[in-house]
Amino acid sequence: MSGDRTRSAELAALTNIAAQVNCTQDLDEILSGALRTTLEVIGEESGEIFLLDDETGDLLLYTHQGVSEAFVEAESEVGSEECICGHALQAGRISTIIDMAAHPARSRTACLREGFSSCIRLPLLARGETLGLMGIQSRSSRQFNPEDEELLTAIGNQIGIAIANAQLIEDAERRRATLDGVMKSLVDGLILVDRRGRIAYVNPYAEEILGMPNSALAGQDVETMARGIAELVEQPERTLESFRAAVADPQSTPIVEFGLSAPVTRALQARFFPIRDTGGGSLGLGLLLRDITREKELDEMKSQLLSTVSHELRTPLASIKGFATTLLRDDIEWDPESRHEFLSIIDEESDRLTELISNLLDMSRIEAGTLRVEPEPTDLEPIIRETADQFQMMSHAHEIRLNLPRVLPPVMVDPRRARQVLRNLLENAVKYSPEGGPITISAQVADGRVQTSVADRGIGIEPKQLEHIFDRFYQVDSASTRQVGGSGLGLSICKAIIEVHGGEIWVESQAGYGSTFHFTLPLAQPPEES
Repeated sequence: MSGDRTRSAELAALTNIAAQVNCTQDLDEILSGALRTTLEVIGEESGEIFLLDDETGDLLLYTHQGVSEAFVEAESEVGSEECICGHALQAGRISTIIDMAAHPARSRTACLREGFSSCIRLPLLARGETLGLMGIQSRSSRQFNPEDEELLTAIGNQIGIAIANAQLIEDAERRRATLDGVMKSLVDGLILVDRRGRIAYVNPYAEEILGMPNSALAGQDVETMARGIAELVEQPERTLESFRAAVADPQSTPIVEFGLSAPVTRALQARFFPIRDTGGGSLGLGLLLRDITREKELDEMKSQLLSTVSHELRTPLASIKGFATTLLRDDIEWDPESRHEFLSIIDEESDRLTELISNLLDMSRIEAGTLRVEPEPTDLEPIIRETADQFQMMSHAHEIRLNLPRVLPPVMVDPRRARQVLRNLLENAVKYSPEGGPITISAQVADGRVQTSVADRGIGIEPKQLEHIFDRFYQVDSASTRQVGGSGLGLSICKAIIEVHGGEIWVESQAGYGSTFHFTLPLAQPPEES
């Protein structure tokens, strides 16, 4: 023991370092304070603490005292097998060097440039694992004695424990932050309930879909939350009972489905699951909230598809089968007029089947994003006139009128698709004008587009049905339309066709006074600016 250092000073240094380790979790504060105290009690001015990089195995300079900026820059990273530091690290025990210049392991010159002559290198250990290294240097040829080594070893143990604890805390914080990030990023809502039945965590998506902020949910008991949800559903008592049963038996991972009316109308699925510790004890339960609105819509769409297709296929097939069977009867000789009538019906019903199948194929392509259109500069006027003439021949109860400008510039459109849209709109106009009357097709140029309109004086559309008129499988439901039939795909296909051409389609209607469907198509050559 050096003459000017007492046992009480050593104990005070150890107590000071231990207090720092126990009073703070800030590793910077612990290591810088420990180094400062160590230098004071050992009677030197220069020292540093390195931490071991788990990935590279190198020593990274963490804190230092009494060295130049050049030394810090040169020694910021030291290989685990380099120089005197690496030698001590590999040995795994304290190492004292009286003459650094003559030491065979010396391979770096930073210490010599600082004027250091002797040094001590102390691996920092905890639980048998090397975590770093502390170095103390002297500019004199100091011989560190056994008392110095004993004191530094005790100090090193304290520092090693501090580093291990800090790394455990850092690892726990990293895991917590990762877990928190995962839970916040979930595409499902997540609610965690502790063993007392109190809500401990709500992720952002759960807040969003329930319309309840975390501040209103955290700390609330799950029964209160269930009552709040029940107030927003169509069958509150049934939903509340389902929630209670699920909370009572989360081990079976029950599922509760309910429809929220606020803040946004949507269908939700709540899946309950138990949360257990490593010993199997209960920590509470979790609740995953999934928005199944789209799935419900798809299920409903599938049901509508099956219902529509089966109905729409059955009618023409029954007619085709019936009249074909009638014509094939051997016991009756049909006159030419009857045969022609039967064959005409078979032909018309076959066209209905072809149209239905074509619409279904088009809708499947639209859903898959593979609907093919081949736009080209097209004169829309002859397409309008040809389509009008065809419908005029088919329907004598309606007068097809045209209101076209003297010159209608070409538009960019697939001609086949343009005919498809016009045919569909005219067919609807005829279908929903059962009393006959005029149907007017008009066109005009506006804002670099051609706007085409098909107007009838039929039954019209109720205001509440207007917003759904272009939905798939949607059909206007009223006493005057239930006998009309149809797949409910035509207008949604028209909308997809027009939009893929860069145009718009919309409807104006008043119940009892007819409807007007408008669509726009871009000009083949935009007008030049004057």
